[in-house]
Amino acid sequence: MWRGYAFALLAAFCWAMGGLTAKWLELDPAAMTGIRSIVAVVVLGVLLALFRRQDFRLAHPRHDIPFLIIFGVFGQAAMSYTYLQAIAHNPVGIAILLHYLAPVVSLFIGIVFLRNKPKALAIGGVLLAVIGCALVVGIVNPAGIQVTAIGFAWGIAAAVFFSLYAVMGSQAKERFSAFTLLFYGLLVSTILWLIVAGPVAVVTPIITPETTLPLLAVGTIATLLPFAAFLLAVRYIPAVNAGITAMAEPILAVIGGAVLFGDLITGSFVAGGVLVLLAIAAIQISDAWS
Repeated sequence: MWRGYAFALLAAFCWAMGGLTAKWLELDPAAMTGIRSIVAVVVLGVLLALFRRQDFRLAHPRHDIPFLIIFGVFGQAAMSYTYLQAIAHNPVGIAILLHYLAPVVSLFIGIVFLRNKPKALAIGGVLLAVIGCALVVGIVNPAGIQVTAIGFAWGIAAAVFFSLYAVMGSQAKERFSAFTLLFYGLLVSTILWLIVAGPVAVVTPIITPETTLPLLAVGTIATLLPFAAFLLAVRYIPAVNAGITAMAEPILAVIGGAVLFGDLITGSFVAGGVLVLLAIAAIQISDAWS
């Protein structure tokens, strides 16, 4: 069992380091999304070609390809882009904390659009999340950290697309292996951002000596490795346990942001962050019990 928690913590650490590295490099989010995608898809493609060629195959291409395109655009690409925009407009810890509100968004979508009946624990989690966010962004305590409207909007957008990514991934788990879904999602994202940002913006930083190693690290250590570690984690412990353990990411990002960028940590932020993490844990536990 300890291996599962170790893998989940490894995933959280790698994701946090990826966010801090993206903040440090200060590249355009569209270009950075394309860079992460192209590095990750090339490395994953080589690994699959060597060890799991069957994961390239699609059982029903006519039906699978449209879904994979939608998943790649509105899941993989949109999630990564909004996440990097949130990091660009906020302290890293706040950006990742807002990104982690995805379970709250999923619960809201289920209640409003799918007419799901939430449990009391989930409702309590939403209330905690609202109060926690108010503390984090400085609404309750004017002396606390002030988050701009655009920064908050990008953070919530990241949570929304992370939620969509999770929902689509869950719906596709019977049709594709995790590696098939990840490979084609990254491939679609790569193609999209090569078109939107342009090949020069995406490829040039990768072949520039000053940024080659950090970008290769972001594409592998901060993208592929944490996904793989999380997949290994859920083989040893329940998914809800792995998800809660991975919530160490915003804590690590806050510490890293304070050390590397001098991000301010106030009592209001700490209290709000704790409430948000408790809220997410409550909603995930409620979902696991349903």
